[in-house]
Amino acid sequence: MDTNKKRVLDIFNVLNHINKKDKDFINTLTEEELKAFQPYVVMRWLSGTASARQIFFLNTLVNQFVFNIPDHKVLLYYLMTICTSGKNQRYTWSSSASKKNKTLPNVISVIRDYYKYSSSEARDVLPLLSHEDILSHAACLGRQPDEIAKIKKELKEVIR
Repeated sequence: MDTNKKRVLDIFNVLNHINKKDKDFINTLTEEELKAFQPYVVMRWLSGTASARQIFFLNTLVNQFVFNIPDHKVLLYYLMTICTSGKNQRYTWSSSASKKNKTLPNVISVIRDYYKYSSSEARDVLPLLSHEDILSHAACLGRQPDEIAKIKKELKEVIR
């Protein structure tokens, strides 16, 4: 792999424009750059922050649409700009590799059923959901008290 290869779109430049709430940036991208813009990846980067407010808004405004309307990249970009505070901040990539290795059948089942995702997609979005979100979704799905107890036990195993 050539490490000197120039990337079509610099993720840190995209994050900088989102931080500034620069809604016009997405419209300046070339067709090739827009194709390289991947909302799910950008959302994952944006969730690597200490801002509880930003994570809440990402979960509320972006997460529910990122898989349902992935071809509407401009709209998803606009939603991401709403989530930020308007100030520059640093992000860390939040890897879900360790969480993917854990067996959480009841939690994954709730996410899968609520969002109508595959099991793989449910594992991918697990780090983006709070315990309260998952328990609320379980209640909405009509999970019984014994099932809720199993879900709570699984959630305690996942360090957040």
